[in-house]
Amino acid sequence: VIGVKGTLSADGRLFFAEQLFRPDIPLTHAPFKSSDPGQAVLISDIHVGSDTFLDEAWTRFADWLSDSEVSYLLIAGDLVDGIGVYPNQEQELTIKNIYEQYETFGSMMRDLPSRIKIIISPGNHDVVRAAEPQPAIPAEFTGNFPANCVMVENPALVSLQGVRIQMYHGRSIDDFISLVPGASYDNVAPMMMGMLQRRHLAPTYGKRTPIAAGTEDHLIIDPVPEVLHTGHVHIMGITDYRGVLCVNSGTWQAQTAFQKQMNITPTPARAVVLDLQTLNSTVLDFS
Repeated sequence: VIGVKGTLSADGRLFFAEQLFRPDIPLTHAPFKSSDPGQAVLISDIHVGSDTFLDEAWTRFADWLSDSEVSYLLIAGDLVDGIGVYPNQEQELTIKNIYEQYETFGSMMRDLPSRIKIIISPGNHDVVRAAEPQPAIPAEFTGNFPANCVMVENPALVSLQGVRIQMYHGRSIDDFISLVPGASYDNVAPMMMGMLQRRHLAPTYGKRTPIAAGTEDHLIIDPVPEVLHTGHVHIMGITDYRGVLCVNSGTWQAQTAFQKQMNITPTPARAVVLDLQTLNSTVLDFS
């Protein structure tokens, strides 16, 4: 959706456009901050089952969580590497059964403190339909997940003590990269800002992001969140746009053969800690 400002011709048959307006984030936007103490950790793209999954880094992260005061863990998709996502993927898998991949992931979640609420949304490597919006991961794959795990859709708007976090795996970034000046996989900020300016998570139709037809558009950004949390590109990035904190949370997978071909260097084993009282963020490196 865009707005157009201009003038009509004398006969009223032509409209001369002078300015274009995007929905954008209002300049008056004042992000909500929790009155109670609380910390949330934002991560994504774990890729359990891949031979490049960083098991030792994850163990350090899990040990840190056990000693921390974190209340929430948000995982924005690609929990497992999946099966048949790309050609010859089976050659890069240590776990070649999709059920076993999720069983291993569930065991990793059970090893984390039960006091932490874990909110999990799917990505394009997970066992749901490719078209967005994606449904939550089905119960047949989450049977061994602990009770403190909450399965949500992709995208999902999550409220933590009143702080609204828009979770979106971020597949539309593959389309944004060719359309937004200055955007690259190394610099995801312009693309996340582009989503907010358009108030839509996947505004380009018919390219690499499959979008399911529906009577309601669940990819619209409304209401304005305090945080936009994405993943997918495996490169960490943080910026602020008109009071909305934009976080791309990186990955827990080392560089893959495909990334090497594309000259993409990931920034793995990072976790973003969000203070819900101040909305200040801290990046921890477990590599």
